[in-house]
Amino acid sequence: MGPLKLSSSQSFSVFRVIALLGLAALCSNNARAQEPPEHRWTANGAVGFTPLVGAINQRLDNGWHVSFGAGYNFSRRFSVAGQFMYNGLGVSRGVLQEFAVPDGNANVWSLTAEPRLNFRPHGKFTPYFIGGVGYYRRSVQFTQPALTQEVVFDPFFGFFPVTVQVNQVLGTFVRDGIGGSAGLGFDMPVHGESGPKFFTEVRYHYSDAGGIPLRMIPVTLGIRF
Repeated sequence: MGPLKLSSSQSFSVFRVIALLGLAALCSNNARAQEPPEHRWTANGAVGFTPLVGAINQRLDNGWHVSFGAGYNFSRRFSVAGQFMYNGLGVSRGVLQEFAVPDGNANVWSLTAEPRLNFRPHGKFTPYFIGGVGYYRRSVQFTQPALTQEVVFDPFFGFFPVTVQVNQVLGTFVRDGIGGSAGLGFDMPVHGESGPKFFTEVRYHYSDAGGIPLRMIPVTLGIRF
């Protein structure tokens, strides 16, 4: 994996996310003194659907994602979290035919810093803006079915060899780089204002890693503590 390189357009996108982070921090300064949070530390876990958009949608298939993270509440309006996200994707039939391989899979994972700004922290329905900037890694793997022998154990027969089918890896292509995201969501308390909250959000993610930029709009459902 070589050094990360930013194009001018990518750098501009990243700087915009950083600027939003600074703006959110400024907006929270007054609220920080007047509205202390119910608890300082926060954690979350979520799952969802990952649609791809742009040129990448012609190469890879839509998929699913899981994410989890932890952060710090500076006030009831403003928090920052570190977030890990994994997206499981497919490879389009056209790409499989182009490379003359029977099957394939793809994934995208990211590690980002994410500011979040709540618009109505005292309501039961709390909308928020969320952004992020960090590292994205995209991997595409081509495979074919193959047979291999494994040794298994049975209490009656003991150890004996069996033939099982596995996916043989023919090749792996990796692209990585800096990316960012921005979107909207809302929180709903599970029980009581200070307890866990269900949340749902939609975000646009972009990373100019490789010849075809990554563009996706994950729809997420999760719980925040």
